[in-house]
Amino acid sequence: MTSEAKICAACETPLAGRYCHSCGQDAWAKPAPLREMAVQVATSYSPIDGKLARTLAVLAIRPGRLLEAYRSGAGSLYVTPLKLFVAATALFLSVLNFSDTTFFQYVWKVDEPGRAVHAVYDPETLEVSVIGATASDRWLQPRIDPAIDPEVTAAIEAGARNAPTEEARANMRYELVLNDEQERLATRFSDWLPNVLWLLMPLYAVGLIPLFGRRRLFLEHVIFAMWAHAIGFILAMGISAINSRGANLSAAWLALPYLAYFTVAAARYYTVSLWQAFWRGVLHLIFYVFIVLLPTAIVILATVTDWGALATWFEAI
Repeated sequence: MTSEAKICAACETPLAGRYCHSCGQDAWAKPAPLREMAVQVATSYSPIDGKLARTLAVLAIRPGRLLEAYRSGAGSLYVTPLKLFVAATALFLSVLNFSDTTFFQYVWKVDEPGRAVHAVYDPETLEVSVIGATASDRWLQPRIDPAIDPEVTAAIEAGARNAPTEEARANMRYELVLNDEQERLATRFSDWLPNVLWLLMPLYAVGLIPLFGRRRLFLEHVIFAMWAHAIGFILAMGISAINSRGANLSAAWLALPYLAYFTVAAARYYTVSLWQAFWRGVLHLIFYVFIVLLPTAIVILATVTDWGALATWFEAI
């Protein structure tokens, strides 16, 4: 350091070393080459900076290391659990938006375009089906537009007009209402997903308490919950990318890599054996799906239900 640098150029504080203890200015700072400046700009403003890239790499190879580092005080090397959770959520929603992939979609398509289809009603099961068309739920799949084939709608409308009984007509008409509700449900899932996950994440942490110790701080379980949700989003992005290439994989396959991550991460974070982490992970997954996610889905379904049409259908049958 030269003699001219003994006074901070930024705040004029006497220097005792390279960096000013008052404002943090680097006394050795000098104009950087254009290439170095470009790297600095990219690192500063890119959502995938060096710390996040390091976090994602370790998360993929040694998932438990991230949690252990954060608890032991070495978390400065990686993105914090909260930031990773927020970044993974935003990236997941962006991928869905730009790849035209849907989180959930109910579709009903004709099997052979151009071939006649017709709707039938089964009085024993109270179900309406369309011969020559297939209905299915699609998770993390490319969007199909329209989700309900116009020929299917036309077939159900014709079936309602020509049905021999009032019960059959009522069920045919209510099937059209259900199709509309399914489309609204798909939209509601996509719109509410970020907010719902923020509300459900603490419940995920609550489910960890009886499995991994009540004496631990609740914040420790919240940290694990944020990591787990982040890895869930990353896995979901992966299967979305595969399905965008026509793989047509079921979202249920996410359970396998998720449990693998959970087992490795929980074993290291909670200092239990891999076997103990695995069976506890299975129990926790069952708890989260049936006690948390399923009731939440029912609540969301209730917000799109046409209760007036439902009451009319009950009266008709």
